[in-house]
Amino acid sequence: MRLRLCRLDELDGDRLLTEHPDSGDPLLVLRDSDGVHVLDALCPHQYAPLLGGDFEDGILTCPMHQWRFDVKTGESPDMPVCLQRWPAEVEDGVIWLV
Repeated sequence: MRLRLCRLDELDGDRLLTEHPDSGDPLLVLRDSDGVHVLDALCPHQYAPLLGGDFEDGILTCPMHQWRFDVKTGESPDMPVCLQRWPAEVEDGVIWLV
């Protein structure tokens, strides 16, 4: 079952904060040369918002405490924690959770 998440043109540069269509939980949509990545929008450390974090070379860095996450896997290269990653695909300019 696919769930419509947002349109590509809604992204502000390389990112967008949105909600999961079913649960309303905050999701972060990121775009880079490898495609679109959808992850939980809150860092597992003190639930800091990740929207304003640095995003470079496939690594998202929490702006609060600099925890880093690989957007392809959700895993941290530094510690044994990870972000929930949501499988997504783009079709006709729309991002779908799959």
